[in-house]
Amino acid sequence: MLGLLIHFIASRSAKRFEHTTLNAEQTQRNLLMTILERNKDTEYGKKYDFAAIKSPEQYRQTVPLVSYNDIQPYIDRMCNGEPNQLVAEQPIMFAQTSGTTGKAKFIPFTPSCGRTASKDMMRSWMYHAKLAHPGLYGGKIVSLVSPAIEGETECGLPYGATSGHIYKQMPGIVQKIYAVPYPVFEIEDYEAKYYALMRIALAEKVGLLATANPSSILKMCEKADEYATILINDVKDGTLSNQFNIEPHIRQALEAKLKPAPARAKQLKACYERRNGHLLPGDYWPELALIGCWKGGTVGHYIDKFDTWFNPDGNKPVATRDWGFLSSEARCSVPLSDEGAAGPLALDVNYYEFVDADEVTQNPNDPTAWQYKTVTELEDGGEYYIFLTTTGGLYRYDINDVITVKGFYNQAPKIQFLRKGRGMTNITGEKLSVNQVIDGIQKASEKSGVLAAHFKAEAASEQSRYVLRLEPVGHYPDQQLSSFLQAFDEALQQINIEYKSKRESQRLAPPQLHVMRDGWYERARKDMVSEGKRMFQAKTELLSPMKAATSVIKPELVKVIELD
Repeated sequence: MLGLLIHFIASRSAKRFEHTTLNAEQTQRNLLMTILERNKDTEYGKKYDFAAIKSPEQYRQTVPLVSYNDIQPYIDRMCNGEPNQLVAEQPIMFAQTSGTTGKAKFIPFTPSCGRTASKDMMRSWMYHAKLAHPGLYGGKIVSLVSPAIEGETECGLPYGATSGHIYKQMPGIVQKIYAVPYPVFEIEDYEAKYYALMRIALAEKVGLLATANPSSILKMCEKADEYATILINDVKDGTLSNQFNIEPHIRQALEAKLKPAPARAKQLKACYERRNGHLLPGDYWPELALIGCWKGGTVGHYIDKFDTWFNPDGNKPVATRDWGFLSSEARCSVPLSDEGAAGPLALDVNYYEFVDADEVTQNPNDPTAWQYKTVTELEDGGEYYIFLTTTGGLYRYDINDVITVKGFYNQAPKIQFLRKGRGMTNITGEKLSVNQVIDGIQKASEKSGVLAAHFKAEAASEQSRYVLRLEPVGHYPDQQLSSFLQAFDEALQQINIEYKSKRESQRLAPPQLHVMRDGWYERARKDMVSEGKRMFQAKTELLSPMKAATSVIKPELVKVIELD
């Protein structure tokens, strides 16, 4: 009955979302004018004369493209409680995410960010998912989110994750269909968090498994398998194991909800014995109708590992639908099909501008040389940098993401995330920047005494780790090189909060050090020149989104250093 009510509410949202896609240009124009009118008397609005802007063309000519560093002074004042900086509204909270340098970014989340148009996005996703998978509400929903509150700004406003905030604020009637109570996500110890999550979820029938990052789903499956005997006994007895470090107040709240379930424990034990000592979700959640997570970009390879867990006999693949193009800054698309990873842009949620990826590559540091496009000017198959104007106070914001267009839904382009843009990599959500790598190398050198003549970090996505190629100044014993690698890893965790989170949750494996032969860097430069690049252009990347071919590296590799 509850599922039918949720589906009815979602159907109304889907109709509103559909309507916004019928006239893309007008929907976008109306939204932009509304944002500018609402915020014309803010400090930012007065500086760029929002009141005088009457068209998207005039907006593009008047308001500059910005990065976080450009607007950080305004956000710092907002964190101090000063009103009317970027938005007329008082923020509810700030979404915290990693910056390109050591300081975290704080993205304002205002009442307008949670308005009907924004809620319609998730509800539309659910509506279309239910149409394709009638058994979606045949069990509960297991969703993984980050904590809503991780601290407070100087004026007392919370900062944390918008996913946690939305989960925590769901109406009570909706929360009943979700298996995992919010306090689980506030457990600090990752082992304890995975244990508690699966302790509760294993006792339930589950119809939908949903979280943005597929690596989180795999880690959840691995931990349930690792703690199988403990979990089965706890389900039987209605207990929460004392072997895990769960905060007392959270433990008390969770234990109050637990009841012995010997019949369910018997089912789980049978699953465990059938697989010769392994506990697999394909066995204990046979009702699972759909997995919602990212499928494209740099995380797509994780999907290939799902069958091992969810389809161990190879006869019943679980459908997977992309979760949409979203970030701490904004949610932008709503995939309406299991096919591919693209979804139509949410035209009434954010205002969008685009630039051909090749133009940015040719002039990476000169936005004045770029030709900006609106949603109606995009081409199927094109690759573009995307720039956002949001109801939360971002105006022509460079998120440094590259997307591609995969057809259209009515007049709305269907977009798919491809990769991070200039000077960044992203294996599993850590968004590592070249500046952070440089800073990490410097800190590691200071701590270990190992000096770097040349270096390059590469994303080895298949192993969910970074490979650091180092041409040292001189020769060092393995123990000292290991200390350098350890210090590099620790430095990145201090510099980048999302790298730290992914390392602690084991979604990122420890980095690996490749010690290269003397002269490696110079030989690589000469090879590039021989391929036709001018000498001044032949610069080895310090951070690469892909791992170099073994055939290229092997002749130059002296040794490999691993962390214990």
